[in-house]
Amino acid sequence: MKKVKVLFLMPQMGMGGSERLVHNLVRRMDRSRFAPSLAWLYGAEALQEFQDLQVPLYYVPKTKRVDFSAMRKLANIIQTESIDVVSAQHFMPAIYAYYGCNLVAKKSLVFTAHSRWEIEDTPLKWRVAGGYLLRRIGASVGVSPDVSSAIQSVFRIKASHIFTIENGVEIDLFSGEGNVGGLRSSLGLGDGDVVIGIVANLKKVKNHLFLLQAFAKIAEEHDHVKLLVIGQGFPGEPDNTENDLRSYVNNHGFAERVSFLGFRADVAKLLRVVDVFCLTSLREGLPIGLIEAMATGLPVVGTNVEGIRDVIARNEDGILVELGDVMALKDALTRLISDPEWRHKLGRTGREKAVQKYSLPRCVREYEQLFLSLANASAPR
Repeated sequence: MKKVKVLFLMPQMGMGGSERLVHNLVRRMDRSRFAPSLAWLYGAEALQEFQDLQVPLYYVPKTKRVDFSAMRKLANIIQTESIDVVSAQHFMPAIYAYYGCNLVAKKSLVFTAHSRWEIEDTPLKWRVAGGYLLRRIGASVGVSPDVSSAIQSVFRIKASHIFTIENGVEIDLFSGEGNVGGLRSSLGLGDGDVVIGIVANLKKVKNHLFLLQAFAKIAEEHDHVKLLVIGQGFPGEPDNTENDLRSYVNNHGFAERVSFLGFRADVAKLLRVVDVFCLTSLREGLPIGLIEAMATGLPVVGTNVEGIRDVIARNEDGILVELGDVMALKDALTRLISDPEWRHKLGRTGREKAVQKYSLPRCVREYEQLFLSLANASAPR
């Protein structure tokens, strides 16, 4: 059987939620039926994690606001490499792939949207133009029913042309099991420390400052609580908050209680040293980091915003707090810090949800079925 060649197109070379989805898909796709490859528009050097996938990698630099050269380079890759399906993550990459897929090589294009807000923030002129283009591609995908609904309403696309494929995680990888004593020691954590963790790149939308404000109050009352901040800021990006966050921690005198770990490839191991996971985003799509924490068996606290409240059932498998309510966040975290039994109950229920609803094999299978159908290939019986 001829393999279906799928080119995944990302905005940047990094490891945020959409990039982790691509990494997982490429890693787990059936290589007897698919030949995946990867392209991106910003950040010249490929992360080792993507190099380790041993698939063709293409850096297509986008250097202008509207870069026709990048469109032509993408079209050339699609044509010369005989790509069957392009899977574009986010709206802008989908627009850049449209020229190569629809006008040059006549191949299928799949647009995946990762949040309602990225759709609703689309300027009016691009809503009209984007709707015209997206109605002429192979399919649009929302990572949750809410995101799919936003695609339909904003771009005026028929529901039959939109697929909902919820993100998945490697459940077994995040089992929460294993000896982590050495890792705790290397992170400066004592045996009696209770650890709060967050996994999110250092951007304004992730709202780390809200967590730091609550942690400052917790630190005044509890000497044994530490905070791990896992994720990176991207220099030169206008929404990079890393310097501001580090300054806040230093200015408030609890730098020895907070560890900025930057990008880490060992998130699964790091989550095993965490006792409470917290995600304080202003808005989300379907947050993979939150699901990974639940798969690890951690109690989770999140802001009551789109995306997060789609995952957390209040007081059943996690806790929701309102944006800006520092005392409510402080109280929620303090209760979990002080009550191991409550932590265990929420963590156990959250893991059950992750296993039942957010498994990676299910996610991969649904994408494979979509790609096969668009490439006019038949799945083996």
